[in-house]
Amino acid sequence: MVVTDASGRAAREQTIGPAPGRLEHVRAFVNTLDIEAGTDELSSPAALTRWLWARDLIGSPQGQVTEDDLKQAISMREALREVLLVHVGRQLPAEAPVSHLRAIAAGLATRLEIREDGTVMPVPDGQVGPAGLAALLLIAAEAATLGTWPRLKICSADDCRWAFYDRSPAKSACWCSMAVCGSRAKSRAYRQRAAARR
Repeated sequence: MVVTDASGRAAREQTIGPAPGRLEHVRAFVNTLDIEAGTDELSSPAALTRWLWARDLIGSPQGQVTEDDLKQAISMREALREVLLVHVGRQLPAEAPVSHLRAIAAGLATRLEIREDGTVMPVPDGQVGPAGLAALLLIAAEAATLGTWPRLKICSADDCRWAFYDRSPAKSACWCSMAVCGSRAKSRAYRQRAAARR
């Protein structure tokens, strides 16, 4: 997609957007919390069930998702957000989210499924809520194998933290929107430099 500025001149090609294939589910999962707007799609166990079912991450919306499943989903989402910040060059916080992801993953069940063509595939197993979370982590594992995982990033703007997929050739994008978050960051940096000079 090409965007244009106010004067109508063509601006640079947009280099961010949805993630390829099923990795988009992981991006959308992290974005269920909109920090800037203050809204959360995962507001109840029923909301989590609907979200997972709408993306074909669980077999049936009839299963019981518990409050504990919801807490685990939110914990996993925020740990993923911290991990994806590393993809824009940020350091992991002292209390590393990796340990949270390991603890969550340790409680999730998977099994091996043999497809009609003989392909062996790991698939989620168990109750509805944990199976949906296992499906998301299996997608992340596949993305790591395919080399697309490092391109899934979190916007560097502290008041945004939106997940985006970096399609730039140099894999160097660090804001979900250059026009909004990037512009704000550059303006802040300019004001700080100007204040330091004064």
